[in-house]
Amino acid sequence: MKFKVGDKVKFLNDVGGGIIKKIISPTMVSVSIEDGFDVPVMMNEILLAESSDVQGAVFNQTFSLSNTIPETSIQEDEFMDRITALQKFSSLNPKPHGIYLAYIPQDQVWLMKDDIDIFIVNYTSFEILYSLIIENENTFKGIDYGSVPPFSKVHIQTVSRDELETWLNGFVQVLFFKEDNPMIKMPLHAPFKVKLIRFLKKDAYLATNFMAEKGVLIYLGQSVSALGTQQIEWKKEEGILQNSPTQSTQIITHEKFIDKYKIDRNTAEVDLHIETILDDHDKLDNTQILLLQRRLFIQCMESAIEGKLQKVIFIHGVGSGTLKKEIITVLQQYPNVHYFDASMQKYGRGAIEVLIKS
Repeated sequence: MKFKVGDKVKFLNDVGGGIIKKIISPTMVSVSIEDGFDVPVMMNEILLAESSDVQGAVFNQTFSLSNTIPETSIQEDEFMDRITALQKFSSLNPKPHGIYLAYIPQDQVWLMKDDIDIFIVNYTSFEILYSLIIENENTFKGIDYGSVPPFSKVHIQTVSRDELETWLNGFVQVLFFKEDNPMIKMPLHAPFKVKLIRFLKKDAYLATNFMAEKGVLIYLGQSVSALGTQQIEWKKEEGILQNSPTQSTQIITHEKFIDKYKIDRNTAEVDLHIETILDDHDKLDNTQILLLQRRLFIQCMESAIEGKLQKVIFIHGVGSGTLKKEIITVLQQYPNVHYFDASMQKYGRGAIEVLIKS
C-alpha cells in the first residue's frame, strides 16, 4: 500500500499509532503520536488504519486472514519531491567534484539554532545509486537509499539539534551510472564520522560554488576508473581484467592490499607520489591525481585496520600541502588513530605517521 501524509497508522510492534506527518525516505515516515511528538518509524513496522483519501476508505475495516495486504511502498513522485538541482555560484567557495554529505541549517541567519536538513549531494556528471547507513553503539541501521541525477541533491531527513549526534557516524555507498561511459567506475564506500563540536563553530558553516545555503559539508569522495585513464577489456576465456592483450590487472581486496607495503610485521610504508601509483599519469589534471592518491590512501588505511597493523607511514611529499591536508581530513573521520609528522631525519617534511589502536 502507498502511505501518504495524513494517513492514520497503527504500530505493529507497539501499542497505539498516529498520523503520518512526513515521508522521510522510501522506507521511513514521520508519525505524529498522541503525545504530540513526531517519531521516525520504518514502514514495515506500521499498518494503515485510516487513509487520508476517499480511495483509501477500503482499508478502514478489519481484515480477515484471507485478505492480502500489498507490500508497503511510496509513490515515486513523493521521492522525487526530495530531489533538487544544484546551482552554480562561481564566486563562492569552490569545491571539487564528488559526493558530499551536507548538514544545512534551516535558519540561515542564526546558523547554530533551529533544525538541520541532511542531504546527499551528487556533484558529478553521473547518475548515482546510493545507500546511507548510520552506526550507533556498534549497530548499523539502513536509513535511506535511492538514485540522484547528476548535479543534484536529495533530502534525507530533517533533524533537531538534540537528534543530530545520532546522524554523525556511518557509511555512504555509491554506484555511478552513465549510458555512454568509456571506463568502468569503481563504487564508492565512504565512512564518515563528524564531531558534534564542529556544529558549534560558526565558521564551520560555508556556502559553496554549487550550494548557496551555508552548511557543514563532508566530502565523501568521487569514483575513479578502475585502471586510471586506461580502458578495461574483459578476456572471457581467462576471466581476468586486462589493459592490454598480455598484461593482466589484479582485482584489489582490502585483506591483502596492504601486504605489499609492509616493511615489518606490524608496519607499512606507502608512497603516495603519483608516479608510483600510475605510470601513464601525464594526461591527468591535479584533481584527478589527488583523487587517485586519496583512493590509495583510503584503501591502505582500510586494509591496515582489517589486517590489525599498528603503524602506517604515508609519504605525501612536500609540494603545496594539498595532499597532506586531504590525508588529515580523512584521518579525522577514523576513531582510534593517532597521526603526526614522520621522522624528519628519514622523510624530511614529506611524510605522516599513523598509529592504529586495536
